[in-house]
Amino acid sequence: MSKILLKILTNMLLLVSVFILPSFYPAGPAVYFRLFLLTVILILSVNLFKVLFIDRNIPKIIANTATVCMAVFVTFIVLEAAFMFIPRSHSADYTLASKLWYAKYWKPINSMGFRDKEPAKSNHVILFVGDSFTAGHGLKSVDERFSDIVAKKLNKKKNDFTVMNIAKPNLDSREEYDTMMHVLYLNRIKPEKIILQYCGNDIEGAAARHGLIFEGFKPPSDMNRFLLLVGSGSYFFNYVYFLFPREYLGIPYLTYLDTAYKNNKVLSDHKKDLMLFIDYARKNSIQIIAVVFPFLADLAMSDAMYVNDITGFLESNGTNVINVSSLTANMPIPERIVNKNDGHASAKVNRMVAVEILKIMDGQNESHSSLSER
Repeated sequence: MSKILLKILTNMLLLVSVFILPSFYPAGPAVYFRLFLLTVILILSVNLFKVLFIDRNIPKIIANTATVCMAVFVTFIVLEAAFMFIPRSHSADYTLASKLWYAKYWKPINSMGFRDKEPAKSNHVILFVGDSFTAGHGLKSVDERFSDIVAKKLNKKKNDFTVMNIAKPNLDSREEYDTMMHVLYLNRIKPEKIILQYCGNDIEGAAARHGLIFEGFKPPSDMNRFLLLVGSGSYFFNYVYFLFPREYLGIPYLTYLDTAYKNNKVLSDHKKDLMLFIDYARKNSIQIIAVVFPFLADLAMSDAMYVNDITGFLESNGTNVINVSSLTANMPIPERIVNKNDGHASAKVNRMVAVEILKIMDGQNESHSSLSER
């Protein structure tokens, strides 16, 4: 009996470990270690079931109930093992499936730390500056990003353009500018064109400087703690739970951004951050194009919050602007975004943005040629 009790306690300890492990190591080699633990749990459970319910003479109703419970448990273990290998991106990188997605698809990472290939050296440098939209969040291949589509088109005849994607998730406008200047200094390059991508969260830096700080994505305080533990420690339940958008994650953040954009001091300071790009481009005779992304699941809300104002501000300062809100207005939401939980731009939207960038570049080049001939 003591051996059986020891096996039960061991199994329970392993189960607890299996549910705790993802909170610290959700991806990488830890996944295979967790798979090993699940295998051990399954073997121990089958052995215990045999000893307790098959090798003993017990009432039929108890044996049948135990058999059903065992079948459910085995099914759960199999599903749990399977979902440890099913990645799915999430806007806020909140889910276990999103951690798996990053581990599998967030590559290549070049020597400067960006999700991009090593830049070739040429005299014609085009910089793509931005955050997760430019870095290609939710896109499995960098070839699907608008920066890489533009690069492929420009270098179709001869490879004389160096297109550098220096975007990282969660950067605000000031951080993007500082990142750009750091890259330019390290590589001793002067770009011919700068493609600056904008999204609503770019105001966060200015907001923080004025004391407005988002506290992060948090579950409701009244959420059941056991369900929270299971949901955060089980790849299967976590995946199923987040198959559908969870408003408690998005609404507080949108409220925070709306407050920031309605604060005149914050907005004025934020526009100074954007002017850093414009002034640098003017001073160095660099062509600049801005790509303004809305929150693609709600264009009307985005337009009212920031798209119309920021687009007008950039255009009034001589910047060519691609308004993605207008560009995607006639598209169904599922075609605009990566998935229900990831509001980043789909591969289709990236292709559309690339086409618009190339149109502006062609127009700028024609205008430049005409001026040169005069």
